[in-house]
Amino acid sequence: VGDQFAILEAAVTMSMLLKEFDFEFAMDPKDVGMQTGATIHTMNGLNMYPRKSENSIPDADGWWEKEHLKRGLAANGKPASSNL
Repeated sequence: VGDQFAILEAAVTMSMLLKEFDFEFAMDPKDVGMQTGATIHTMNGLNMYPRKSENSIPDADGWWEKEHLKRGLAANGKPASSNL
């Protein structure tokens, strides 16, 4: 169970990073190199420069806010009586 949770946690973390950042190689991609065995590994690492993504998720025309309000929540999804 612990191993499966760790894999799921890593996948969620990676998806959040990929959504928020664009990545560029810090070196020539040809210099990465591959080493094969039971699995494939990079020989020289995979160094990259992260850059905050300029592509944001498009606005859903207030769909989420309407759904929250229909369920008695505040537009931000928190309980309507919450001061947070």
